[in-house]
Amino acid sequence: MISTILFDFGNVLLELDEQKTMDAFTKILDPKLSTDLNEMAFYPFEKGEISEEAFFNRLQRRSKVVLQGDVYIEAWNSMLGSFPLHRISMLRNYRKKFALGLLSNTNITHLRFVDRKIKEEHGGLDFRSLFDYCFLSHEINLRKPEADVYHYVLSQMNINPENCLFIDDKSENILAANRLGFKTYLHDPHTEIFDLLPQLILSNG
Repeated sequence: MISTILFDFGNVLLELDEQKTMDAFTKILDPKLSTDLNEMAFYPFEKGEISEEAFFNRLQRRSKVVLQGDVYIEAWNSMLGSFPLHRISMLRNYRKKFALGLLSNTNITHLRFVDRKIKEEHGGLDFRSLFDYCFLSHEINLRKPEADVYHYVLSQMNINPENCLFIDDKSENILAANRLGFKTYLHDPHTEIFDLLPQLILSNG
């Protein structure tokens, strides 16, 4: 029986357009110098292994022409959209019946931007207050789809994986959770998760 719902953030609850950032980086970065971006920049930044300054320095060093720092920050944040009010309302409703968790691969730059944007759009709302648990990769030093992050979530929430429905838009994250016994749903960002959630809970009950 499902007692806990664990949400990814971007492309599930938060509007996200990763292509905007990729397009911006295509204009800025030298492809010959950027083949190692995942291993040397994106992943360690998401795990909190390198500082914000180090991350943007690594982007600058891989640029066609070195630009001012705010150009990279703007490009990096350009993927981030809104947190729609109806999803906030639905989370509040579901929290009356289920424990809710958030598990997101993110970083301090994105978190700062999103936190400020949500507060501006929703009367000072702290998005963390919508969940019983928030697991942000750069704060826990673990990222999806590493198995350790799912073990950590289970231990912190003190739950069995078969009682948890995990919703994510990346197949590799879903597969990793499946291997550990989570009930899972691979979300299509073009659909509305809260239109689908009642049936998902019923079918996984």
